[in-house]
Amino acid sequence: MTPNFYYRISTARLTLTAPSRAIRRRLPEELAPLEVAPGLGLVSVMVFRYDVCDIDFYTEAAVGVAVRPARHGRLGFFDLVTGLKNEHLHSYVLSLPVSSDIARVRGHDGYGFPKWVTSIDVDIDAERTEARVANDCGETDLALSAATPRQTTHESGERVSSLTSYTTIGDAWHATLSQTNLLSAGSTTFPRGVDLRLGDGRLSDDLRSLDPRKPIRLDVMTEGQLALHMPVPTSVREQEARK
Repeated sequence: MTPNFYYRISTARLTLTAPSRAIRRRLPEELAPLEVAPGLGLVSVMVFRYDVCDIDFYTEAAVGVAVRPARHGRLGFFDLVTGLKNEHLHSYVLSLPVSSDIARVRGHDGYGFPKWVTSIDVDIDAERTEARVANDCGETDLALSAATPRQTTHESGERVSSLTSYTTIGDAWHATLSQTNLLSAGSTTFPRGVDLRLGDGRLSDDLRSLDPRKPIRLDVMTEGQLALHMPVPTSVREQEARK
C-alpha cells in the first residue's frame, strides 16, 4: 500500500535526558531504552503542523522515548551512533493527541498510536516556535516556546531523515516507518531560553512519569514533507531487548 503523504509540514522536537529506570517503567517488556550513557536515556516532546496533506489540515503533539531497534543484539551506544549517523532512530510513543477526528481514527485504528482529539495550537516560523496543547477542560496541558534555531535550506531529497515507531495492533507488534524530506531546518545543542510548561493533562502526566532532566537538543523544521508508511508486522525479542 502507498504511504500517506504530507506535502507541507513544520515540526519541532525538544530532546531531554531521563533516567533509564523511569523510561523502563513506561515501556512494554519487549522494548528497551536507547542510552546515551549508562542509566541515561532520551525522551522527546514533539509538535507538528500539517498544512497540506492527504487529509485536511491538522496539528499534533507527542511525548515519546528513543528505544533500541527491535531484534538488535548490539550495545545501545552503537545503536545510537548508527542512528545519528544515518538519521534513522527508533521510538515508542506514549501520547499522540491530534486536533481532528479523522486524524485520530486513522492514527489509532490504522497504526495503533495512542491518539485522542484536543485543541492544539502550533505556530512555527523562522523566528519563533510556539505550541500549546489543551486538556479536556480547555486549560493548558503542555506548552512550548522557544526561539527557532537558524534555518538551513536544502534541495528536495538532499536531506531525508527516518523514524521507526513501534506499536501493537491487536496482539501483534508492528513497525511504522516515516520519512521526512527536510527543506528548511535547524538545530541547537543544549538550547537556552526554552520555555517548556507542564500543566494538567495526559501529555504532561506522561512526560512527568519519565522524570526528564536536561534539554540537550532542539530541532525545528519550518518547511518539509513527510511520507508515513503503513505499519508492518515485526517481531521483538524480549531477551535481547532487556540486556
